[in-house]
Amino acid sequence: MSKINKSTTKKIYWILIILSIVIGFVFYGTLKDQFGLPFLIFFSGVPFLLFVTGSFGLMWPKIKPTGDEVYISHALLIGLLFIVLFFIHVWIILPRICPDFGACLGV
Repeated sequence: MSKINKSTTKKIYWILIILSIVIGFVFYGTLKDQFGLPFLIFFSGVPFLLFVTGSFGLMWPKIKPTGDEVYISHALLIGLLFIVLFFIHVWIILPRICPDFGACLGV
């Protein structure tokens, strides 16, 4: 029973990652001209959330804490993962959507 659930959850996490990539290509490739920049910038959080959830779910069995003394290192590792993915989103993906980010937000 555990093996079936593990396989099913892996498939779900892979589906989330693939879905985030498909949403990214559809909205930011083919339908980019159909929406305004503020919508595209704020909506970019959806594929980011799906990708982070999928990658975290796939990595969880490998980085899961096993004792009380490893919770600090586990929290630091998860924080590092999220900050790296967030910086990729902010410094690589968002500038491709809108090169002048402040002007796109109307600031």
